[in-house]
Amino acid sequence: MTDELTASGVIRKLMPWETALLCEHFLRLDPEARNCRFAAGVSDDTITGYADTALGPDALVHGFLVDGVLRGAAELRLLDDNAAEVAVTVEDAWRLTGVGTALFGRLLLTARNRGVRSLAMTCLPANRGMQRLAARFDGKITYASGDVFADVSAQPANPLSLWREAWRDGSSVAATVLDAQLNLLKRARKRSAELGGQDSR
Repeated sequence: MTDELTASGVIRKLMPWETALLCEHFLRLDPEARNCRFAAGVSDDTITGYADTALGPDALVHGFLVDGVLRGAAELRLLDDNAAEVAVTVEDAWRLTGVGTALFGRLLLTARNRGVRSLAMTCLPANRGMQRLAARFDGKITYASGDVFADVSAQPANPLSLWREAWRDGSSVAATVLDAQLNLLKRARKRSAELGGQDSR
């Protein structure tokens, strides 16, 4: 499912101290995407308050980062009875590039390795993107009270799934460090060029 990712970036788990990255991502969502994610036209203050608690002990969030900026997020909130709630958001410029599918695939692996057997998604009827995403992963979709409910099943964990998560985590960390080093080098070169231009005046 992740082979169709055409956008360049890094997918990795967000750390508890990275709430600012998640908050800034939510605030950049266009009005329609914000309404689909929060099922209402919520204020910036409400989003900030939500982001402050979104990386708590009962949640795992995978992010898609481009040059250190979070452009997509897949949230997994653990519930009782081996179940979890899922939400996926992708900024407009990165939609239809496979980011949502790649994020959900990574989240499904993480859920599987934590004993989660059922992933539930609730969205508005207008949120076609989430409905298509659930269908891609064989989700069972039902309609009730004006909302759409999708349930995706996860297979039991095994040594291979545990290894895949560990390998992807390690690869993501390495890619993030390399990306940060390249960005520092770019900024240093830009600064050097600016100083050189000033000296030549």
